[in-house]
Amino acid sequence: MGGSTTFLQAKTANEVLKAQERRLKLQKLKGELVSLDRAKTLLFRLAREERDAWVNWPGRVAAILSAELGVDTATMHQLLESQVRAHLGELADVRTDFR
Repeated sequence: MGGSTTFLQAKTANEVLKAQERRLKLQKLKGELVSLDRAKTLLFRLAREERDAWVNWPGRVAAILSAELGVDTATMHQLLESQVRAHLGELADVRTDFR
């Protein structure tokens, strides 16, 4: 009988499970817990906004940097854009695992 579960152990495990379910329901009601699909949607939106901000960054700073360094603005913009796109390409290889 060393490996068998007693009725009391099974009942205790069941009560623990019910308490965990109630805690999860309460967290969901409070907005502290979101569905996996919602989390994926929010993460995708955040990643897209971050990418868009980086894609637009060379256009915002190329003229400032080229003036400070005394180089051609178009060349500076091209160099910055190629480096940003290369870096974003590296980041695109990162995969999230929600499980």
